Amino acid sequence: MLSDFINRSIADQDQAEAANLNYWAHWLGLDRRAQTDDFFMTERDRPAWDASALLRELAVRLDRAVEYTDLYVHSVWALVLSRRNLFDSDPYAARELAGRVGVLLDGGTLSSESRRKSESLYYGLRTGGYGV
Repeated sequence: MLSDFINRSIADQDQAEAANLNYWAHWLGLDRRAQTDDFFMTERDRPAWDASALLRELAVRLDRAVEYTDLYVHSVWALVLSRRNLFDSDPYAARELAGRVGVLLDGGTLSSESRRKSESLYYGLRTGGYGV
C-alpha cells in the first residue's frame, strides 16, 4: 500500500516531493520502465521521465477536476521548484500554465495553500516573460 511505503521509506520533505513527482510520471505513463516495487519513487538524481512532459500533463488537469485541484497545484509547484529552468526549456508549456493558473486565481475557489502556491507560480511565470 502506498501509505506503508511512505511511512517506511521517506525520510524528509525533499524525498516526499520526489516520490510524488515520480509517482505522477509513472501513473501518467511518462516513465515507461516496468516497476516491480515502489522504490522507483525514491529516485531523486536522475528520474527516467521528461519534466516538460510532466508539466504539460499536470497543467492540463489543473482546471478539470475541482476535487483534485489542490493536488495538481501542489505537484506543479513542486515540479517547478525541483527543475529551476523548466519554463525556459518549454516556453509553450510555460505560457499554457500561466493562462491556466491565471484562471484558477480569478476563480476564487482555491484553498489558501493552493492560492499561495498558484500566486508563486504565476509570479515566476510573469517575471520570466510567460505571463498572459
